[in-house]
Amino acid sequence: MPLRKGLFVLIALAALPASTSSAGRFEFRVTGVKRPDVLNVRERVDNQATISQKKILGQIPANATGLLGSGASLKVGPVRWYEIRYKDVRGWVNGRYLKPMSRELDDEFDSNLFCGGTEPFWALRIEDNTAELQRPDAPPTRYSVAVREPFQGRKDALAIRLVREDGSDISALVQHKEWCSDGMSDLEYAFEVRVVGLSEGNNPYIGCCSLLR
Repeated sequence: MPLRKGLFVLIALAALPASTSSAGRFEFRVTGVKRPDVLNVRERVDNQATISQKKILGQIPANATGLLGSGASLKVGPVRWYEIRYKDVRGWVNGRYLKPMSRELDDEFDSNLFCGGTEPFWALRIEDNTAELQRPDAPPTRYSVAVREPFQGRKDALAIRLVREDGSDISALVQHKEWCSDGMSDLEYAFEVRVVGLSEGNNPYIGCCSLLR
């Protein structure tokens, strides 16, 4: 089926060679913590005055590596906190004690994605070869992932094309933006997304994405 005009100039892409690095910008190691101290993983960090009272979900050893960030963060007072997963624990840690394993986005776009936005509200979950779109005024819509490639050979942008069983399609461009606001919370995300094909006139749905890791 031919693509709609202007919908996916993103397809003329050359895939990048597989990265030899096992770590990326949002994989961290612990820094500035001395043994026997540990880095606490908190359940919530929405108020600077009460952070010390928030539930501790786990503790990460000093100098640990392999903390996988989702790209979601929250500025609380002077400190930015990051959502991470370490082994089987997922929560929030103080960014003062994190250092990226790499400056490059080496493996982030291989992750599953959760994207969403407002005006109108929508959410798009992309896992492996399938995706599901949710909107308040319609039942969930299922898609297959037909294209998932670096955009114009760039490491900081990902082009995605999703196709329904009836052959209709939507396209998404995910870009590393550092601080993307979802319009619904104080959270900020490292990835911005533009989804085309969901509205009349092909006006893009704009939102933010996090990594499902």
